[in-house]
Order: sequence, then C-alpha cells, then structure tokens
Amino acid sequence: MSDHFHTELASFKDEVIWYGRFALDVLKNSISAFETGDEIIAANLIRQKTYVSSQYEMLYAKGILLIALHQPMAADLRLISCSMDVVTSSERIGRYGKDIAELVSSEENSLPAKLHEMGELAGMILENVYNVFESGDLTLLQNCAEIEDRVDSLYKEIYAELIAEMDERKLSAAFGSACLMVNRYLERCSDHACRMGEKMYYSQTGKHIPLSEMKKN
Repeated sequence: MSDHFHTELASFKDEVIWYGRFALDVLKNSISAFETGDEIIAANLIRQKTYVSSQYEMLYAKGILLIALHQPMAADLRLISCSMDVVTSSERIGRYGKDIAELVSSEENSLPAKLHEMGELAGMILENVYNVFESGDLTLLQNCAEIEDRVDSLYKEIYAELIAEMDERKLSAAFGSACLMVNRYLERCSDHACRMGEKMYYSQTGKHIPLSEMKKN
C-alpha cells in the first residue's frame, strides 16, 4: 500500500478515536446530569444528537471509501473494519447518553449507590477500550473482562432492588422506571465496549476470542 493510503488510514483512525471519546463524554455527562437533576446540562446533551448522527454517517462513509478506493488486504482491512465497528458502537453510546439525558428530572435525583457504581464502571470499561484502540495495548482488555463481570452482576442486583423498592413505595414509579432504563442503557454500553474490545483483538491478531476468555490468555 502507498504512503498516501497509510496516512489516510492513520487520520481516519484518529477521527474514530476522537468520535469515541466524544460519545463517552456525552454518556458521562448525561449520568452526571441524571444524578444531579441538572436539566440545563441535559438539554444541551439532547441537542448534540444531530451531531452524533452526522459524524457517524461521515465516518462510516469514509471507511467504505477507504476500502473501495484502495482495496486493502489483511491487517489494514481488519483495522478499517474494526474502526467502522467502533464508529457504530460509539454512535450507540452517544445515543444512550442522549436517552439518559431525556430522563433527567430536577424533582427526583437521589441516585441509588449501585447505579452510581454502574455508571462509573461503564465509563471505565469504555475508557479502557478506547485506550486499547489508540495505543494497541491488548493487555488492557484483561481488565475489561473483569469489569464486565461486575457490570453483569450489578445489572441483575440493581434491577431486583429497584423493583422491590417500587413495590414498597420507597421509590416513585416514575423515578424507579427511569433508573431501570438507565441501568439497562449502561449495561448495553458495557456490552458495546466488549464488542469493540473483541474487534480490536481480532484486528491485531486475526483471531476471534470472546472478551471473557482474554483474562485467561
């Protein structure tokens, strides 16, 4: 491949990394707004939906164009494919952030402790995965597998506890339902982090291995 192609590919990767971190910031800020009941921040995040969508379309089109114009092989093709998967998952993460922002209310914002932990873990696993993509350090994925195990356990615990608290009228139906949605969105964000991690592993090694098995390798 020409030097020009590899310059374009490096630039594309940098843009994808920036987009992923932007989506992560939307998610983190939406969790903070939900926790504090800050409807002003929430409204600003909701307005970013159009930008998240337009950047997704632009970056995905760039990936297709790189393949069509240069017909890359092996590692280069895997990197483009991985980048496009990162773009797709990042768009979903940004949209989940927007969805959480839409649930923000200044009337009730006493976030359950475990849901706060869920938000911290979702941010952590995504940060790790984007660091893997930027640095190429696959050893960071081992930590991601451990975080995902905790996220899965927390999701079930939070769901059961929220239902019980609503039944006992310790939480209003409206706020309890909002917390259930946030719990689900954060669990899905963690799943997207795992998917991206697996694609990054494949991009570098050519091997398909579930994230859950990487902590054993």
